Amino acid sequence: MSNNAYLYEYTVGSQRIECIAESDEDCVIYRAVEWSPDGTMLAASTDDSTLRIYDANTQVTQYASGEHRMSPLAAYTTIAHAGTLLGFAWYPHMNRDPAANCFIESVRDHPLHLCDTQTGKVRASYSAYDAYDTLMSATVVAFSHDGTSIYAGYATHIGRFDVHREGPPVELTQTTPSRRSRDGLKGIVSCLATNNTHIASATLSGQLALHTPDTQIACVWRVPVEYGGTGVTHLRWAPNNIHVWAASRQSEFIVAWDIRDLRAPCAVVRRPGRTMQRMQFAFDASGRHLAVGQADGRVVLHDLNALDCDQSNALVQDDPNSVQAHGDLVAGISSHPYYPLLATASGQRRFCDPNPAPNCLRVWSVPAQYYCA
Repeated sequence: MSNNAYLYEYTVGSQRIECIAESDEDCVIYRAVEWSPDGTMLAASTDDSTLRIYDANTQVTQYASGEHRMSPLAAYTTIAHAGTLLGFAWYPHMNRDPAANCFIESVRDHPLHLCDTQTGKVRASYSAYDAYDTLMSATVVAFSHDGTSIYAGYATHIGRFDVHREGPPVELTQTTPSRRSRDGLKGIVSCLATNNTHIASATLSGQLALHTPDTQIACVWRVPVEYGGTGVTHLRWAPNNIHVWAASRQSEFIVAWDIRDLRAPCAVVRRPGRTMQRMQFAFDASGRHLAVGQADGRVVLHDLNALDCDQSNALVQDDPNSVQAHGDLVAGISSHPYYPLLATASGQRRFCDPNPAPNCLRVWSVPAQYYCA
């Protein structure tokens, strides 16, 4: 892979954002998509509790060699689950080495499973139990930055597991002393995001928190009501590891905070379309551009350096660049770690619609400038 980092650049000659790969499955509803850390595979979860692994090495190699022709994208591993697939995460050091070619997944009423990417077989299981000795289902799962720990969010707990040791968690921290208590992190843990120093979490009650690596809560704050604090559904660190961004359900805003000053948001990006569905967003390698999927099927690229102050002193942008990527809601979006390639996936459940828009997974090439990392 390339040792250079990239920066989205829309004024490079006459180049445009173009689709270079598309899946052939139009009868599934995509929920999320993520590039693998080595940039050769895509993992996509769908509404039928299936995780599909796509080998995109051919498309990436063609792009790197200057060939931007359209090619099909077929899943070579399909992993169906008996229960609802709640979340998944790639192993941070994943590569073509069979030992590192794995991911972690969470399924309702099941332990966490570390699975082989090639075969889908379970390599290890990790389970946490409550005070009544009942198995807890992790609502969200994430690896630590160095890949040695697995973090799992539950209804009222956050656990840390040692990757090399199956079984119970190394730490299991209760997010609030009791249901009636006003202290701690209130609500079901819905999101986890890790960097090299902190773990950020968020709940369906609209609260966010920073944790130490041993899952202890360092501070708690809430999404302002004017930005839709009804439940955070997606959380991501910016590449600078200083700003944490969050998107809430039934909200038209994506909000960012500087962890050095959490008194108020430091940036706000508008995303039209109120929905209860989880909708991802992603950054390019430089952290300057934010790629956002919308309910109308567009993918919008926000230049974060072009944000202006509004009345609340947060930074907003009203004139982004966009492309009509799909005919339906863009639920999943992920940026390639090495090249300016963007993966998008569409789908939402529709009732009484005789002609629903076809859903698919697509890979897009974005004009960019390279610089030494």
